[in-house]
Amino acid sequence: MKPVKKEKHTPKHYLPDTTPKIAAAGATVLVLLVVLSFVLSSGWMHGSSTGIILPGSEGDSPTVGTGSALLTGQSVDDITIDINNAKTVIATLARPTAYSSRIENTIYYDGGSAALYCHRYARDNVMRTDTLGSDNQVQSTLIRVPDGKVYAWNAGDSIAYQGKAGDFTDDAAAMLPTYEDVLADEVQLTAAGRQDINGEPCIVVTFEQDGYRCVYGISTVSGLLAQASFYDGDTLTRKVTVSEISTETPDSELFTLPDGESVI
Repeated sequence: MKPVKKEKHTPKHYLPDTTPKIAAAGATVLVLLVVLSFVLSSGWMHGSSTGIILPGSEGDSPTVGTGSALLTGQSVDDITIDINNAKTVIATLARPTAYSSRIENTIYYDGGSAALYCHRYARDNVMRTDTLGSDNQVQSTLIRVPDGKVYAWNAGDSIAYQGKAGDFTDDAAAMLPTYEDVLADEVQLTAAGRQDINGEPCIVVTFEQDGYRCVYGISTVSGLLAQASFYDGDTLTRKVTVSEISTETPDSELFTLPDGESVI
């Protein structure tokens, strides 16, 4: 099949309009990523961070301070994160404008588990998401650019296929829960506190969604999700781990299409 050409009337939604284009191109792994991530990231699968300084007086809102970090120095002795202030603290965090990370998604089922690995790279409001094989090699790539256009291709392809992202998000592409969703009024926290995850101080919150117990750990150093777990009762059904986080600007070559065109 020939590559999809630019049209005057671009479809408004990435799913299902763009997915068939990718499938027709034989991008089997990428289709799996798109479909599975859309399911897992909806419903129950639901600038460099400056950190925050928590004020010592009760009732004050957290403030953002350059070069600061949450729960370090004297603040760790003065502030307790609980369900009453956790949302306020999380609301002060911001994702870095440029960063890279590795994401591991593990789905647990009776008798075993299955994992999907991704790398993501962000800069200049462009996001690249690579799906990795068990050998840690890139199997497929999806790049979203500022105008909402998405490019997708399999490893070894000489051309990228394109469509519109629509409501399909960067987090969905990596099967990553969007931690900012916990700020919604309808989300009622059942537990909150602080915990070190991968050596970084994190705010950990627990809430119920669509019959599942969700536990998110958000790094106050990077402003990114560090870990998320989903439980059906006491049974772990899914775990997301974010590692290898770097706030250095990714190399521009990572944002090049198979035909050599740069998207940044």
